[in-house]
Amino acid sequence: MKKSTVFRYLFLAIFNSFVVYSIPLTITFESWFLLSLILLIALLVNIVYFSDRFLPMKWILPGMIFLISFVVFPAVYNTFVSFTNWSTGHILTKSQVVNILESRTFTPEDQQGIEFDLYVFQDTNLEFYYLADIDDQNILFGKAVTFENINDSNFAVHEPSLIQNGDIIPPSGFNLLTGKDQIANSTTLQELSLVIDKNTRAQLFKISVFGASTGLLSSTSQLYTFDESSDSITNNSTNTICMAEVDNFVCDGEEIDPGWRVFVGFDNYQKLFSNQRIRGPLSLVTKWTFQFAFVTVLLAFSVGLFLSLVLNKENLKFQKIYRAIFILPYAIPAFVSVLVWKGLLNPDYGVINTWLSPLYEMLEIEPIQWLKTKESARSAVLLVNTWLGFPYMFLITTGALQSIPKNLIEAARVDGASSLQTFWRIVFPLLMVSISPLLIGSFAFNFNNFTLIFLLSGGGPPVIGSEVAVGWTDILISFSYKLAISGGRGNLFGLASTVSIIIFALVLLISAISFRYTKRLERIYGNI
Repeated sequence: MKKSTVFRYLFLAIFNSFVVYSIPLTITFESWFLLSLILLIALLVNIVYFSDRFLPMKWILPGMIFLISFVVFPAVYNTFVSFTNWSTGHILTKSQVVNILESRTFTPEDQQGIEFDLYVFQDTNLEFYYLADIDDQNILFGKAVTFENINDSNFAVHEPSLIQNGDIIPPSGFNLLTGKDQIANSTTLQELSLVIDKNTRAQLFKISVFGASTGLLSSTSQLYTFDESSDSITNNSTNTICMAEVDNFVCDGEEIDPGWRVFVGFDNYQKLFSNQRIRGPLSLVTKWTFQFAFVTVLLAFSVGLFLSLVLNKENLKFQKIYRAIFILPYAIPAFVSVLVWKGLLNPDYGVINTWLSPLYEMLEIEPIQWLKTKESARSAVLLVNTWLGFPYMFLITTGALQSIPKNLIEAARVDGASSLQTFWRIVFPLLMVSISPLLIGSFAFNFNNFTLIFLLSGGGPPVIGSEVAVGWTDILISFSYKLAISGGRGNLFGLASTVSIIIFALVLLISAISFRYTKRLERIYGNI
């Protein structure tokens, strides 16, 4: 057998092992969409790599899998979430909610804690055991366990032989702990319980130095019982029947948490445009998002183009050094630059206000409160983003300028065109043909520039009076994040996904219009 065949079968064995391992997990969490995707990918992989008929697909399939897993699946799943009520308290399926509710317990009023003598033992493995002397019929002995392991432990057994004529007879291999020893291990002992039956346990209540310690009997019962036939749960503490409504069980008009996720259709989309407490902030954020993306691209492009024109002159000394200096901000990770700028813009201790302090004194004005007011925060965001973006524009415009035929410029000069006329009539149009797609891409990037907003201003300063978390520098993506993660009234994942779908639609529309304009430029200037 060839080595390639051995490696192929080994790869398939490992791959299928992960598939088999993941199937029960997805079923447990009722992730049917993810399960379908896993099975589809597994089927494709096994068909392609077990057969010799699909040789080209063996090289294409890995890329397709990554595309589906990291691009298509998140997009489709995000769309699915936007049509649900997915939010805090509505994350699980209905069956998972029922299991959680049925696991809850309560202590009936007629089952008060009963006090009794409790003795603590320790075996050779230094594990603790309790002996509960409740009454003559209940002298119970067993291993003390934590609350998390209560259901997995053995119940205590009746061991009257351990108490004879009032004396404690430790089992073989066990030591009876004195009150002093119990005090030394009190932190651990307080967390342990002796399991008597399914609903009852004994705990250490009070440690005595002179005799037996005191135990406390606590009895619990199941709080909720689910009735599938009537689709309801019964509150056993009050004997109240709670009916299942859209996404919650409701008792006497009060919803029981948690609820479950359900398909709500276009409710989230309708809420965005009809609910005034969301529509107002959304309108504000959308307007600023367009302004931010457009102005950022315009400023960065203008600075980058100006520098490229200045440094594009022949025989310019130290040309390479100048270009390296202007490209330097592009070489530094964006999040590092943003955090540095945040420090520089500190209104109290930042370097910028320190440098400008003589100007403030001369003009007799207060120092600019960078990132603390609407105007200063937006200006700071544009300033920093221009700093981050102009090196990229400098690179692409420099390359585009060098690709323009010099004979066209020379011909224009021969015809008597000035430098300004040559630039606007020949250089700039040809430049736009080359870099228009890149400008569109830059606009789309800044439309979703979450890193800058999150690290520099956090979307702030906050809009005073808004009923949802929103700031003056929030763009749509950061607004979506606040809805999903830090909404204050619970995480609204479904609503946040809806906002992200709107972002995608807007970027797609703008890109389509822009690319249509780009093709028009190509038709006009492509034959020059």
